[in-house]
Amino acid sequence: MDPLGHQLLQQRLDQIPSVLEEMLARGPAPLKPGTMNSPRFIITGTGSSEAHARYLEMLLNLYTEKAASYLPLSGFSDTHQPAFAGKTLVVFSQGVSPNAQIALRRRKDFAHTVLFTATNPDTARRAGKPDRAALLETLLEGGGELVEFPLAEEYTTLIRFVGPMAGYLACLQFVAQLSACRFRPPAAKDILPLLSAEPPTDLVNAILHHADRFANGFNLVTAAPISDFAQNLACKFMEGLFWPCPPISDFLQFAHGPFQQITAHPRPVIILQGNSPLETELVGRSIGMLRTVGLDAYVVHVDAPPLTSIFGFEAALNRLVYRAIAARQVDQVNWPGKGRDDLLYGFCSDVPAAS
Repeated sequence: MDPLGHQLLQQRLDQIPSVLEEMLARGPAPLKPGTMNSPRFIITGTGSSEAHARYLEMLLNLYTEKAASYLPLSGFSDTHQPAFAGKTLVVFSQGVSPNAQIALRRRKDFAHTVLFTATNPDTARRAGKPDRAALLETLLEGGGELVEFPLAEEYTTLIRFVGPMAGYLACLQFVAQLSACRFRPPAAKDILPLLSAEPPTDLVNAILHHADRFANGFNLVTAAPISDFAQNLACKFMEGLFWPCPPISDFLQFAHGPFQQITAHPRPVIILQGNSPLETELVGRSIGMLRTVGLDAYVVHVDAPPLTSIFGFEAALNRLVYRAIAARQVDQVNWPGKGRDDLLYGFCSDVPAAS
């Protein structure tokens, strides 16, 4: 009935507002003392979870007195890493993927462990994954904690829409509980209106009618700190349409190489603009610069500060990518390379557990 997965993707897009509304109404589970008292965090995640990990890193470093660093999953494959001692490990993995388990298996090297996930022992067991259920039970028995967010079992299609949105909100709710946090707990009035953000008409028309201009590559340009955690915005085009993942540049970084490269090899630019007056000027300067060399520029404007604008950018680009998926009849169920990625996706099985 839905061989390409398009109906399923539409259903997931439609349920995002209710999922986030429920999270906001319910509020987060209280954090354990190990988390509340931790001064330093090492955070990891891959795929859409990399964006969550880098978002949490930003929140901790800019809005609390705590310190955080992002480390890719391969950084946990070294069996001897004394730098982990005394820190809290934070792992993001919506489904507790095999490679996320590389980091979880190093948890004894840390003072405390937190796993942000949509999976718990019961859901893992019901899904026929007893090994993941056992891993989660062992983590909890050892004093670690789960920060759960929807959507459990968001599989079938390659691209995910619900989990990425819910993960950002879980990060905000997590950090808002920490002492001396410099923002108030997220409220429905701050988040839910952003979920209505739409892509600009000129960008929609360009993607639908001149897709070849984007399919060979384009650039994303935005301001810090969004530029540090916009990975999932770029990955939407790679996972949803199988296009090259666009490079992400801060406005000022864009003038140090990316602009020159796309002038030599012309391709479009999508600019993400928040609500600061400085961004208005930077957007104007960027568009003027691009027009001088005949390059196309499209602006996705979300009237919100960096703390929450990611929800609007996610919503707008979700709609844009979904429309392109439907128009191009992209097969999201039997995607290219399906079932042929285990040499890396299943790398965990070849990594020795920490003693």
